[in-house]
Amino acid sequence: MHLNTLRATLWVAFLLILGLLTYFGLKSNKAEIDFKQLSSSKNDEQNNQNALDFENLLKNIGNSTSLVKPDVLNSTDTSRLGLSIQLLDSMKQYLYAAVLSEKLASQIQSSKRFHDASKYFLMELYQDESAKNELLLTKKSKENLEKSLQILPKNLNAKVDLAVTVYNLNKLQTPENQTDLMKPALLLREVLAVDSNHIDGLYYIGKLAVESNQLEKAIVRFKKILSLQPQNKEACLELSQIYLLQGNKTESKFWADKAQSIKHNHIK
Repeated sequence: MHLNTLRATLWVAFLLILGLLTYFGLKSNKAEIDFKQLSSSKNDEQNNQNALDFENLLKNIGNSTSLVKPDVLNSTDTSRLGLSIQLLDSMKQYLYAAVLSEKLASQIQSSKRFHDASKYFLMELYQDESAKNELLLTKKSKENLEKSLQILPKNLNAKVDLAVTVYNLNKLQTPENQTDLMKPALLLREVLAVDSNHIDGLYYIGKLAVESNQLEKAIVRFKKILSLQPQNKEACLELSQIYLLQGNKTESKFWADKAQSIKHNHIK
């Protein structure tokens, strides 16, 4: 009997302590789940992994082809670097070409070469069907585009590419700064403020308008592209999809048929 009483007393004491801890824990800020901190920690972990992955890629990159010797990675000969990049491009050795383009760009501080490096990193991504290094390669592309624009802020094509790359990066990794979610649209508006007829700028801002369900604005963008390039197949296909979303099957079919009659695309 005494043992049962003791157990009951201990059980009541345990429940009381648990209740107090829960109460004060819920009253404390520490009891709240800091989703921002969790996201930041996850991003830090991904960034560290990306750096390690890139180091591992660099260790083997010089062995990807016997035509471009590994010692070119340490070369300061700009002519040799340029010729090596051309050769690697022709062989579709895009990662190697990207690394050398980035190196050459840093040496001569060339906006074009940094832009080229960003394209090669993405071309390597598109060539890699497993996409296991998607985040890494997208980040490297973004870094080079930012360097390109630091040297030549008026490089509108680089600015469009940066908008698209930031958009893709936001999909792959939660941005630490929520304003980054608006950055693609802001960059594209900057492009169109300078050149209202910039085809790629119009196309991608039209795509963003579709995503945000601003269908009428998107229609205006794609029709403007067609006023500049009547044979732009991609713009016709986009209009067909938008009208289908609106339930206008007649217009949707019209633009689908027009797209079918066009042989080549214009958007890169």
